[in-house]
Amino acid sequence: MKTHFKILATLLLFTTAQRISSQEINPQDKVLSMEQVFDLAAKNSEQLKIASKGTELAHQKIEIVKLGQLPALNTGINYGYVSNSEIWDPSFKNHQTAPIPHNLTQVSLQASEVLFKGGEIKNNIQRARLEEQTSALTLEKSIVDVKFAAAAKYLEIYRAINQKQVYLNNLALAQERLKNIIAMQKQGMITNNDVLRNKLIVSDLELAIRKTDNSIEILNRQLNILTGMDEHFMLQPDTSLLQKSYSDDSIDILLRETYSSNQELKIAHTENDIAQTNIKLSATDKYPELSIFAASNFQRPYVNAIPALDIYYNVWQAGVSLKYNIGSIYQAPRKTKAAEIIYEQAKQKETLTRQQVDVSVHTAYIRYHEAKDDLKTYTADLESAVENYRIVEKKYFNQLSLLTDMIDATNIKIEAELKVTNAQIEIIYAWYQILKVTGKI
Repeated sequence: MKTHFKILATLLLFTTAQRISSQEINPQDKVLSMEQVFDLAAKNSEQLKIASKGTELAHQKIEIVKLGQLPALNTGINYGYVSNSEIWDPSFKNHQTAPIPHNLTQVSLQASEVLFKGGEIKNNIQRARLEEQTSALTLEKSIVDVKFAAAAKYLEIYRAINQKQVYLNNLALAQERLKNIIAMQKQGMITNNDVLRNKLIVSDLELAIRKTDNSIEILNRQLNILTGMDEHFMLQPDTSLLQKSYSDDSIDILLRETYSSNQELKIAHTENDIAQTNIKLSATDKYPELSIFAASNFQRPYVNAIPALDIYYNVWQAGVSLKYNIGSIYQAPRKTKAAEIIYEQAKQKETLTRQQVDVSVHTAYIRYHEAKDDLKTYTADLESAVENYRIVEKKYFNQLSLLTDMIDATNIKIEAELKVTNAQIEIIYAWYQILKVTGKI
């Protein structure tokens, strides 16, 4: 791997390094490492801010559910008017009006606490905690996704900058060649057709450079939004990425790491636990609710005497309450059955997620090694293309080959350089794809 990177540095990057070092640095340009971009994305991403609020909300829901363990306390105050009492005998023939003091005042206080409800409160707390775990894992997955998106934009910018340098190098060669061709035309050695066709080559390269500049600007704008950087910031990639050695772990090692750290697998497993808890919750309907209570009522007037008395009086009570929903006899089994179906579905989803992750790891592993093999092949092809270009150019200026041969050699050389440039970036991209699927980016 290191040998190939040294060859690539000799063929492509030496000129780029010289060019960058000789240019005046724009205040809006700065070299950022991949780790720095990750930190900026994790800090400023709107997507992560939203996911973080979801985690806070899940924690708050736990606190709300825990309140079910505390006693319920209610109070009330009523003040109003009480009418006289209208009285009839059973035949409704005789009627009379009994006076009642009209000033109504009531103050009540009730307290109760559930002692037993089939474990409903405990299971609700357990479910809320599992949902908080899911939110935390979702946040972790979002961080991985945002980091990978930032890495993809970073590498696309790097790829475009390297492609631009390929075009610039070949433009310089084309312009120098055009000068020589014009000189040969003045000497009558070649026709004007050769001059025109070389001018077209120069024009095509200039157009390619302009399009690449536009792509770099667009990609930088997208990366700046992702990382929260100034919209005019232009990234200068860290060239040491190409010299780094990347691990060659076996597929078995990668799979073991993935099974222990992949967020999607953890989320699927936690959702499975939530489904199990829901089964327990559905079964709580079969049990009665046992609670204790205490209440106090302070009011005026006293209407349990004849005549009613305009006095304040207080009555308190305390005891045990037992409630049972008879409808749960036929409702609870159906609810439990539905919860069991959801649990089976969650288990199948976990299995499916594991299969998908397994495929993703194998795909990323194969693509990574494919990219390394491609680089070896394209590096050898580039050496051949450079040598072929040198020979054809020498023959052309010695009038031993046609312009079409020169154009073909130029195109082959440019294409070979672009393939090597793309292959360099593809190796790094494939490696970060492995890190993404293993959940370790």
